[in-house]
Amino acid sequence: MQDVFEFSAPTAGPTVAVSILMHGDETCGLAVLKAASDQKFALLRGRLRIIVMNRAAYESARGPARHLGNDMNRCWSGRALMEDADEARRIEAVLPFLSEADAILDIHSMPAQDTPFLLVSETRPRSVALAAKLGAVVPRVVVALPPNLRGTALFETGLLPQDKPIVVVECGQHEGVHSPELALATFLRFLSIHGMVAPPDALRETSVEFYQTSCEIKLEQGPLKLARPMLGFDPVNAGETYGWDGSRPLIAEEDCRVLLTRSAKKPGDEALTLVRPIPGDRISMPHLPF
Repeated sequence: MQDVFEFSAPTAGPTVAVSILMHGDETCGLAVLKAASDQKFALLRGRLRIIVMNRAAYESARGPARHLGNDMNRCWSGRALMEDADEARRIEAVLPFLSEADAILDIHSMPAQDTPFLLVSETRPRSVALAAKLGAVVPRVVVALPPNLRGTALFETGLLPQDKPIVVVECGQHEGVHSPELALATFLRFLSIHGMVAPPDALRETSVEFYQTSCEIKLEQGPLKLARPMLGFDPVNAGETYGWDGSRPLIAEEDCRVLLTRSAKKPGDEALTLVRPIPGDRISMPHLPF
């Protein structure tokens, strides 16, 4: 199938999938495809599939674009697949390949934030456990509540079994010089966890920080104006005005952190995601069979 690149080892093992270019301007995942195509690592067992999700947005006449009218990463629900949209047809085409995977790594980057993190759904406990293992490379894990102000993303989809681990890695800024390096390091760690490549050189012990989404904000007026530059996980105190939605002040209801900001301009645009720390003793870690 077009844009599904498969690499197999001579020895049987797990099947894993890696999603890249879900958004056409998030190009750091191409480093993973190049490394696999150039045989920069030896696959010891199993089967690897790298899926280019949205080539059309990447090859847009205006240059790489997030999407071409419909955000593919808001279309992973049965209702969205009923729409007459190219993104829905593409999702239907790749679902069989994702269904066969034992685990999925979804590689992304950000327009402004430069603090990498892993993102999982609280409805998928095995995703949390896999993210904890990937924390040796990216030591921040955000556990997201089910969406209520936006469409469904791949990592939280109900179109795939709930026991299938799906982890998003946000690698830093779109054009960040280190984003491809982090994408590749996370990918190799993902493979080594599954016993598919030799373990990397000893990773230093890292304490993984866990957060939970507390609020996702859409604009009512627009545009979004921040009170100060924010690069990810910026602390905000309860009662602090951290930005404005048009003339409406955005005031923190609790001590929290600003995870993501977007270039939001008009009513309905996704603007901000706020997170709060999760104490370590509240994290459930189911056993993973790898």
